[in-house]
Amino acid sequence: MLLVVPLAGCATYRARPINPETSARALVARSLSDPRLLRFLAIEEHRAGTPRWNLETLTLVATYERPDMPLATARLGEARAREITAAVLPNPTLSFRSTYNTTTTVPSPWKVGPIVSFLIRAFGVRPALIARAQAQAQAAREAIAATAWQLRGRVRGALLALWSTQRAAGLSTRALVVASQYQGAVAQRYRAGMVSAATLTTVTLGEEQAQLAAAASERKLRLARTGLAMALGLPVAALHDVRLDLAGISHPQRPGKLGPLIQAALIKRPDVLAALARYGASEANLRLAIARQYPSIDIGPGYHYDQGDNKFILAVSLPLPILNQNQGPIAQARAARRVAAAEFRSTQSQVLGEIERAQTDWTASEAELASARRVRASAANALSRRRIEFAAGQIGQLRLLGAEEVSLEAEQGSLAASVHERAALGELEAALYHPLPVPTETR
Repeated sequence: MLLVVPLAGCATYRARPINPETSARALVARSLSDPRLLRFLAIEEHRAGTPRWNLETLTLVATYERPDMPLATARLGEARAREITAAVLPNPTLSFRSTYNTTTTVPSPWKVGPIVSFLIRAFGVRPALIARAQAQAQAAREAIAATAWQLRGRVRGALLALWSTQRAAGLSTRALVVASQYQGAVAQRYRAGMVSAATLTTVTLGEEQAQLAAAASERKLRLARTGLAMALGLPVAALHDVRLDLAGISHPQRPGKLGPLIQAALIKRPDVLAALARYGASEANLRLAIARQYPSIDIGPGYHYDQGDNKFILAVSLPLPILNQNQGPIAQARAARRVAAAEFRSTQSQVLGEIERAQTDWTASEAELASARRVRASAANALSRRRIEFAAGQIGQLRLLGAEEVSLEAEQGSLAASVHERAALGELEAALYHPLPVPTETR
C-alpha cells in the first residue's frame, strides 16, 4: 500500500513527435489574415477591427510568428522547472535486509526487516538551491523582454529599408525619364549636325546607366519586402496587397531629454537586469557551496525480526569532513561570482557605449541631413529659375534637363542623409530601450 499510493501521482510520458512536412506547410501558409493572429493583435492592442500595419502592430506580429519568442518562453519554462526541483524535499529511501543463519533453526534462522532512511540536508542548502533557481528564472524572464525588443529593432530596420528603397526607386524612375529625354534631345542635335558622335555616345551611356540604376533599385525594393517578411516570420506572399503604415519612419520625432533615459537604460535594460540576475545566481551558488561544507545526515529508523526477536533500529550516517571541507567547489563558486560581477559591469559599460555611439551618430546625421536639405533646396530653386527661363525662351531644353538632373541628384543625397538619420534614431531607440513616439505633424 505504501508503494502503490505514491505511484498514483506519478507523471506519464506522452510522445509529441515533430512532423517536418506539417510544419513546413504551416510555415508557408502563414498570413496577416490568420484569425488567431488577428485575435492576438486585438487583445494586445485593446481594439478590434482591421489593424494598422505600423511598427507597433508589426512588432506584435513578429513576436507571434517568429520562433524567437517561443524559444525564450520555453527557456523560462525550463528555468521555472528548476525552481520546482530546488524546492522539493528529498524522498525517503526504503530498503529491506534479510539474513539466513544456517547454524540456527530455532526459533527462526531468518533476520529480516525494513529500514527507511531520511536525508536531512545541511543548514542553508535548500534555501540556496531555491535562490539560485529563482535568479536563473529571473534571467530567463529578462531574456524574453530583450527578445521582444530585438524583434522590434529588426522590424524597424526592415521598415526603414523598405521606406528608403521605395523612395530610391521613385527617384531612379524619374532620373531615367530625364536621362531618356536628355538623350533624345542630344540625338536630335546630332542628326542636325550640332553635336559630335562622341557626345551622343556619352549621353547614351548615361541613359543606359540610368536604366541599370532603375533596375537595381527595383531589385533592392523586392529584397526589402523580403527582408520585412523575414523580420516578421512570414512568407513574402503574406505582404502582397498589404497597406503598410510607415508614418513612424517617414516622420520620426526628435528625442527629448536623454539624461533620464540614459540613467534608466543603465539600470533597467533587460540585458542589464539579466546580468544582475546571473550575479544573484552566482551568489546563491556560493552560498550553496559553503553550506555543503557541513555534512548532511541520513537518519534511518527501521525494524528487524531477528531470529524470533523483535528489534527496532535507528541508524544515523553522515560523511566525515576530514580530508576536505568542500574547498574546491567553494573556490570555484567564489571565482564564478567574480566573473559574474565583472560581466555585470561590462554589460553596463557596453550599454553606455552603445548609447553614446548612437547619440553621436544621430547628432552627426542631423547635421548631415540639414546640409543635404540645403543643397536640395538650392537645386530646387535653380530648377524653378530654369523652368521660368525655358518658358520665356531664354534657355534650351538641354539646360533645363541638366538642372532637373542636378535636382534629382540633390534629392538622392537628401534621401541618403534621411536614411542615415533614421537609422541613427533607430540605434538610439534600441540603446535606450525606450520607443520614440511618432509626431502628429510631419516634419
